[in-house]
Amino acid sequence: MSLEVYYRILNTEAGKKLKEILNGLFPGLIPEPVPVKVPVQRPIRRPENGRR
Repeated sequence: MSLEVYYRILNTEAGKKLKEILNGLFPGLIPEPVPVKVPVQRPIRRPENGRR
């Protein structure tokens, strides 16, 4: 099973209930996904010389 399918199942109402039950029985079994900050390069601004 791919991670995409796994997270789609967990993000449904039934999946959330299942996760609660399983984490209640086995703490930490299904961890919460952690958002990751991705660095983004800003575009290089070239000085405008007045021509269009």
